[in-house]
Formats: sequence, C-alpha cells, structure tokens
Amino acid sequence: MTALKSDNVVLRLLIIGIGNPLRSDDGLGLHIAHELLGEPLPDSIRVIAAQQLTPELSELASRAEHVLFIDATRVGTPGTLSCEEIHPAAPSGRHSHDLTPATIVQMAQTLYGRCPTAHLLTIVGESFATGDALSPAVTAVLPALKARIRGFIEGEAKEENG
Repeated sequence: MTALKSDNVVLRLLIIGIGNPLRSDDGLGLHIAHELLGEPLPDSIRVIAAQQLTPELSELASRAEHVLFIDATRVGTPGTLSCEEIHPAAPSGRHSHDLTPATIVQMAQTLYGRCPTAHLLTIVGESFATGDALSPAVTAVLPALKARIRGFIEGEAKEENG
C-alpha cells in the first residue's frame, strides 16, 4: 500500500470520531478519538474528534487513502458492534446536520477529485440521554471496538459485523 502525498501531508489512514459528549452513548466517537489522540501513532495516521461532520472534512478525506468513521447508532440491539464499507452518496438534506460519512467521501470525490476507501464502525447505544458517561452496554464492547480500530491502524481492516 502506498501513501498519498499532498501538500507534504501523507495520510494512510484518517480516523474521524463523531459524537456529542453530553448525550451519553452519542459521545462514543469523540471518546475513542480522544483516547487515540493520547497514543503514539505513525505520522501517516491522523485522528479527528468531531461533534458533527462538516464539509471541511472532505478536503482532509481527499488526502487520505482510507477514512475510518467511528460513531454510535440508535438502530439495533444495544452493544452491537458493526463495521461497514462506505460508498459515496449525495447529501440527503440541505443542512450540515444532514452530512453522513457517505456524503463526506462523495464531496471528496466531487470537490477534490479523490474518493478514499472508507468504513464506518458503530456500536448501538443504550442511552442517548443527557450525560457524559457511556452506558454499560457500550462500555462492554469498547475492547472489541479498539481491537477493530487497531486492525485498521495496522492495515488489517476487515469488513464484517459483530
């Protein structure tokens, strides 16, 4: 695998953790991103903690070979870990709150001429109420989530559920 070089920035992997830290499990992506920011990582890997996806992230995504989005979801059985490949898709709405990982990679293609490979790692949340702690269901799956992220960092990404 070769790294993409643009503006003297080489990104093999861009990790974007998404979430609201004041809405319990919705803060999952931010929680993980902040943990990763405290670890030594190769220069070819960048971690972003974002409360929501913004159009500006598409420029950074266009300079990465692979983008890994990490987020909580409300759909499914609490504590379920999933990994899915993301394919470019046009925005479904007119507001920035409507941006999805698929929209970000589509914007990277449209605006910057490069669409990275992308995956979305999610854990189904148990609580989205006001609070700053992750639920027991999400906390129990964190080791598996971290192992899956480590696989992407080490270049051994796998697309599968569970």
